[in-house]
Amino acid sequence: MSKRYHFCVFGAGAIGGLIAFKLAYAGCNVSIIARGLHLEAIKNNGLMLESEGKIETVHVNAYHTNEVIPEVDFLFVTLKAHSIPPIAQDIGKLVNPNTTIVSGVNGVPHWYFYNMKRINIVNNIEAVDPKGIMTKFLPPAQIIGTVIYPACEISRPGLIKHLEGNRISLGEPSGAKTERIKLLSKSLQNAGFRAPIRTKIRDEVWVKLWGNLAFNPLSVLTGKTLDSLCDNSGTRAIAKKMMMEAQIIGERLGVKFNIPIEKRINGAAQVGAHKTSMLQDFEAGRPMEIDAIVTAVQELGKYTQTKTPTIDIISSLLKVKTGQN
Repeated sequence: MSKRYHFCVFGAGAIGGLIAFKLAYAGCNVSIIARGLHLEAIKNNGLMLESEGKIETVHVNAYHTNEVIPEVDFLFVTLKAHSIPPIAQDIGKLVNPNTTIVSGVNGVPHWYFYNMKRINIVNNIEAVDPKGIMTKFLPPAQIIGTVIYPACEISRPGLIKHLEGNRISLGEPSGAKTERIKLLSKSLQNAGFRAPIRTKIRDEVWVKLWGNLAFNPLSVLTGKTLDSLCDNSGTRAIAKKMMMEAQIIGERLGVKFNIPIEKRINGAAQVGAHKTSMLQDFEAGRPMEIDAIVTAVQELGKYTQTKTPTIDIISSLLKVKTGQN
């Protein structure tokens, strides 16, 4: 009899909730770790998903961080990047030597330099791994990287609304096609996701980061949606300069950008009148993923001896706008 693996989602918000729901709906053994009214609603009424106008419910094991949780085989970490370092030790309590950590954060991940070839390795990226705390409690050797594309939101506590997208790209930091990544990919595919295995996951990390780096800060500074930022000649030109600087950094780190900048910008424009996640957080008074999306790129610019004048100006303005200066 084959083992029934235990999947645990730490941070079962919009994206984490979607993953947990679909895995549970497919018959997997799923636990979630959440808090507040969201946790209470899931415990009382189950985890609900609204998709294509239909609402369905599954029952999952729901825990608070201070509760005892059964041994975890696959641990999805789907929190905002800035919220992880303060609780990295708590997350690390769920990690045993056989646990695979599925890193689902935006921006530059803390494991970025692990198992890289043909490059001088830095100890850690301070913007996302302050004093190495992430590396200590979420060991890169146990991590599978992801680039997550679905768009979701929490409609009310316990109810996730799936807006679009079903692709979650997976990649070992080494690029290998291991048994654990094959198992994870199969499990996600059985749950209804497209889950391709990438041998160069960092390339895909950068293509997503490319747009986030430019349009997230600009959206906060202007209050504009993606289509407006792309259609306006001024903001489009600024975004392009930021992306050009980032491309040089990425290429010096060995990344290959398989689409031109203009095509990437046009792709953002096609999303339409969408508020970026950073703008949504800003308007709601929530902390933003500035360090993982912007500051980490500046740090990598210094590491690769790449000048980033446009990124630096936008970063400074963003910090003034958000009260960080």
